[in-house]
Amino acid sequence: MKIGIYANLFRDLNGNATKALFSVLGKKGVEVLLSDELRCLGLDARYYSRIALARESDVVVVFGGDGTILRIARECARYDAMIFAVNLGHRGFLAESDAANMAVNIEELLHGNYVADTRTFLEVRAKCSKFYALNEVVLARGTRTKVMKSEVRLNGALVDRYTSDGIIISTPTGSTAYNLSAGGPIIAPDVDALVITPISAHSLHSRPIVVNNKNEIWVEVQHAEPHAHLNIDGEDVLNLADGDTITVTKSDLSVRFMRLTTFNYYEKLLEKMRYWSSFDNE
Repeated sequence: MKIGIYANLFRDLNGNATKALFSVLGKKGVEVLLSDELRCLGLDARYYSRIALARESDVVVVFGGDGTILRIARECARYDAMIFAVNLGHRGFLAESDAANMAVNIEELLHGNYVADTRTFLEVRAKCSKFYALNEVVLARGTRTKVMKSEVRLNGALVDRYTSDGIIISTPTGSTAYNLSAGGPIIAPDVDALVITPISAHSLHSRPIVVNNKNEIWVEVQHAEPHAHLNIDGEDVLNLADGDTITVTKSDLSVRFMRLTTFNYYEKLLEKMRYWSSFDNE
């Protein structure tokens, strides 16, 4: 088994977690590959670009928060590399371990004591470009404080016309992210659904809508000043003018997360929500 390490050094301070794992795996004779960003740690290893790391690794261990995971998830999906995520961030919904339990958990994985948790991407088409989203697609108002007007259709049928700060189209994976903050529902990862959530809609009737993920969702920017932003998994990728459209469908692309055999989604959800409830009340 070839194991790649991809780390956010703003989270993995001084590369301590990376160095510890590199040492543990080296003693076990496991071939370890490192991402280019880790050259500064001075480890005696082969270094690869993000794409090459995913292509050459059987498993990529990710150190960081959910944002770090999202940055390499698409490459891992394309090359069928599994992800084992170690949370060094805040919520860490996608992570399976933390730094304190990493060594024990890695030992379990090396002995094959894991299950695969498969998460599907969205395919987004806009302006002759194609993007993939694991969490969500966001179409948001421009830099001015004026609201955006948009129209949403499902397989050609009108869903609603919104006057709002934007529209979120979320996967079950992303339902605990921006969607949740905007008042949308949590969707379990084994449910074949998407949720369309307006952001701060100027209407009493506008509410999140859960739809089957086999549908095609079409969104038109009817008015935005000076333009609307298309954001994929937290990254602005395009500016859209009045009359521009995006099309969102379920992708054939999916990524597999390594989970311990004791993994329980609802226990993790409760744990994360309890942590943030207590944190917010301090």
